[in-house]
Amino acid sequence: MRRPVAERPRSPMRRQRVRIATVYRRGPIASTMRARMSYIRWMRVSEALARLGYTVDIITDSPDRSLASLPNLQCSPYSAVDWRRYDVVKTLFHMGVESLIGAGGGDHPFIISKLGSVVGPTDKEPGVYFFGDEWRALAETQEWISRHSQYLTVLTEPSMRLWQRQFGTGQPLLLVPTGVDPEIPAPRHNPYAEIEGKVAVYIGNLYEGTQHEVNLYWQHRLNAIGRLLRRRGIQLCVLGPGQVDQLDAAAVTWLGHVDNEAVWDYQYFADVGIVLAQGPVQHNESSKIYYYLRSGLPVVSEAPVPNNDLIHDLSFGYVADYGADEQMVDMIERAARQSWQKEKAMRYLASQHSWDCRCQIYDELLRREFGLDDE
Repeated sequence: MRRPVAERPRSPMRRQRVRIATVYRRGPIASTMRARMSYIRWMRVSEALARLGYTVDIITDSPDRSLASLPNLQCSPYSAVDWRRYDVVKTLFHMGVESLIGAGGGDHPFIISKLGSVVGPTDKEPGVYFFGDEWRALAETQEWISRHSQYLTVLTEPSMRLWQRQFGTGQPLLLVPTGVDPEIPAPRHNPYAEIEGKVAVYIGNLYEGTQHEVNLYWQHRLNAIGRLLRRRGIQLCVLGPGQVDQLDAAAVTWLGHVDNEAVWDYQYFADVGIVLAQGPVQHNESSKIYYYLRSGLPVVSEAPVPNNDLIHDLSFGYVADYGADEQMVDMIERAARQSWQKEKAMRYLASQHSWDCRCQIYDELLRREFGLDDE
């Protein structure tokens, strides 16, 4: 993983001359969407670029009032966008590219495209869980990116290798994983106060309208793990948006979804956070790991998840074999009853994996491309 370099003094005014549009989703944005990692990433990267001194417009039809007080940052509607005003357009995921093209910005000369998942040349690629028409649409968008985007950003090295196997090494690639908030709210109240015994929590998007096979697989796995945990006096709680029609209330407590600020208490007051792999091979990272660790919550994950190295590096949880429910439950129980040095993990994530650290990679790129070092 690329580490940020120490920053030397530079002129914020020079950066303000570089105008960036960040693009993800057109149309109204529901409250459930604002709880998803994709939306959080869009906002946090935009904020971090603005803190660096760039002038950033979030192109959206649903302005976020929480951004109003940040300098250099504003929301602009699609109806008024003039792509020629921007030096850089930064798209988020396949949908961001589709939104840009649909809004007439596909011919912009400097596009940085961020992909969360990279699909293969067929829908049989190990480690990628998109199939049929869904895979086909994503593959077409990637073909467009390979021809029109100046830079591509991915989350993991397996995704980078898959892209280069299809499209070669001519297009510059950046490795920019998920980040975390440098400052987070203090604990407020225990949302599990009515639950007896230890709490294991699964927090995240259980896909709805996409990756149907993974959604069903995860729901069935959560049911199986939840039943085993209940026999040991541990309650499995699930929090987040998505399709949950297969969750068994006798095995799992579904808590719905909450806004981004409230979610921290669900991590502070749980005893262990769990992560499930999408399958026996996985290219995509799990953003849950970053956020569990940021709040001092020990993690039990499965071996195929690429960013399990964080758990190993910090010795802050356990990694089970894929699909080994009994082993995973043993590890969850051990983690839930163990004492952990939470502050150490929290400080490490804040200092080494913040959104500001991630955006230093973009800062290096933009300073080089726009001559901001030539002062």
